[in-house]
Amino acid sequence: MESRSNAIAAGVFVIALSVGLVLVALWFTSENLDRTRYVVFSKMPVSGLRAKAAVRLRGVEVGKVASIVFDAQDPRVVLVNIDVDRSATLTHGTYGQLSYQGVTGLSFVELDDDGSDPQRLTTSADQPGRIELRPSLLDQIGGSGQNLLVDASLVAKRLNRLLSDENLSHLAGALRNAASAGEQIAVLAADLQPAARSLQSLETKSDATVVQLNLLLGDMRSVTAEFGRHLAALDEVGKGAQAVGAASRSLETAIVGDTLPRLSGAIDDFSRTSRNLDRVLRAVQEQPQSLLFGRRSPPPGPGEPGFAPPARAQ
Repeated sequence: MESRSNAIAAGVFVIALSVGLVLVALWFTSENLDRTRYVVFSKMPVSGLRAKAAVRLRGVEVGKVASIVFDAQDPRVVLVNIDVDRSATLTHGTYGQLSYQGVTGLSFVELDDDGSDPQRLTTSADQPGRIELRPSLLDQIGGSGQNLLVDASLVAKRLNRLLSDENLSHLAGALRNAASAGEQIAVLAADLQPAARSLQSLETKSDATVVQLNLLLGDMRSVTAEFGRHLAALDEVGKGAQAVGAASRSLETAIVGDTLPRLSGAIDDFSRTSRNLDRVLRAVQEQPQSLLFGRRSPPPGPGEPGFAPPARAQ
């Protein structure tokens, strides 16, 4: 009786175990039936990615990583087999990126669509659809970090050459030359001020001379008109001698008493203006460099330091 009860218990256990295995198999089978296979290919490392890692489409989990293998045709290419829910729509514009979970270093596959080709991506167990794995932002930063270090090293080398002792010496010399040029410009400005005042005075006197010449021409026209009136009066009255005498006296008074002094003063002013202008032009002609470097000091005269008497002719 006891052996019979043990046999029944063993039979019940075997049946229960068989039912459990069938249920587990059905669960796995149903899960696989609801998903389809895709392949994500990558030419860069997939560090941190493991089997059973999550596959997300725009942040929504839609599958798992089935396996990670190398491509038999190109060992540089890594093939990541993923199982994705059939309800997820993947197109020819779908691409993948590696995203990282916090600070653990573990990564998962993040799928997204750039909209370049909305045609649905076909897949099957024999020929799974291929999805490109693109570098993420962190991968791009890591890839460009080396280039940044190379560029920084190059910049440092160029700065070292630029700030060499020889270049610093040249720079100091250039600064000294600039300071000396500034002083020479200040001296030149001081030397040109008298010449500028002389030119201004010359312009004023020239204007005054022109005004006096205009007055002189006006007086000459007045004299001519007066002389014409006297001639007309002479023709009308017939007193030739008296009219001629009056016209002569009027002409003499206009010319000697008024016109000639003005003409003489205008000529004197014009003569002084011409002499001043001649002195300025002669000084510039003799020393043209004075416009930039200032006028040279005159040679010392007798009794002054540095005076040397001229040599006598043999």
